[in-house]
Amino acid sequence: MYRILSTKPMESVDGHVDATYADRSGWSENMGATILPIVVGDDRCGPFIVLSYVEPTEEQMPLSFAHAHPSDNWRISIRGTTNMGRDTYEQGQFRFHDGGVPYASDNFAWGPDGGYGIIMFADRRGFAIRPVKAEIADRVAPEQEAAGAALGIDMRDPCPGAPAIATTMGPTTRAHLDGGFDASDEWDEIAPGIRMAAGIAGEPTCGPVLVFLDCAAGCEAVPPRSIGSETIVAPVLGSVDAASATLTQGDVRLEEGDVEHPALVAGSDGAKLVVIFADRRALASALEDGTVAGTLGGALSTVLVELQSQLSLAPSAS
Repeated sequence: MYRILSTKPMESVDGHVDATYADRSGWSENMGATILPIVVGDDRCGPFIVLSYVEPTEEQMPLSFAHAHPSDNWRISIRGTTNMGRDTYEQGQFRFHDGGVPYASDNFAWGPDGGYGIIMFADRRGFAIRPVKAEIADRVAPEQEAAGAALGIDMRDPCPGAPAIATTMGPTTRAHLDGGFDASDEWDEIAPGIRMAAGIAGEPTCGPVLVFLDCAAGCEAVPPRSIGSETIVAPVLGSVDAASATLTQGDVRLEEGDVEHPALVAGSDGAKLVVIFADRRALASALEDGTVAGTLGGALSTVLVELQSQLSLAPSAS
């Protein structure tokens, strides 16, 4: 069962819950940002997703200390700029990072028009911050353990199976892989007007599947579907129409499992869209049963098998 960690109840309507960076009531303050944590997928090791907002600023958000997360992780700048060490990620650019490997620093997405970011810890058991310096770790580690206990998470370090990232864009190099919608012309064209990239991370059997879609106006980005676990939908640019609703940059929809959801159709300016399927087992079953069909279903049926084949055949230690 998913959980949205908001201090204000967020009600499901027609099998989905809509969040928006424009209305952050119920979000909490954390390290200079306003955040909304969400846990989805497998109840033990499904992903932990954090939406982050930073007020408009011309000054770069301060950087953190050097640290790692036991879990594979992924982040994207929906609006603004995210810094990680010497690397910079502008709107629509993202990064996969191997679990357990430290990086020099990071921050939340920031910018003159505000910062919209998404960070995903692919296996919730490894979301904790693990500082490189012992004196910082002595202070931070108990706080992280307490946070995990409060959420009922079985914290693990090392995280079983990590790193376990595989993508259609290539492997991680020096523990990370950079990507973005600015490079979508290099992605596979799965139908006229639709290009797709994808990746998996986290627990090797039930971790999430990330799908990136760049769609021309009027294209069906995602077909009608019913999947046995949650799906996160987040437009980066453009818009998608979902029955009577339109989702644009700053809207994030959580679709509940085992519900018939309408097609997502790119609006008049096209759509650059992130879709996170919370549990790859549920997605695989839906593809096999034909409850995710159409162009995307056909493409994912092949891609998911190919991505799984990239992972080690050794069984997970989970």
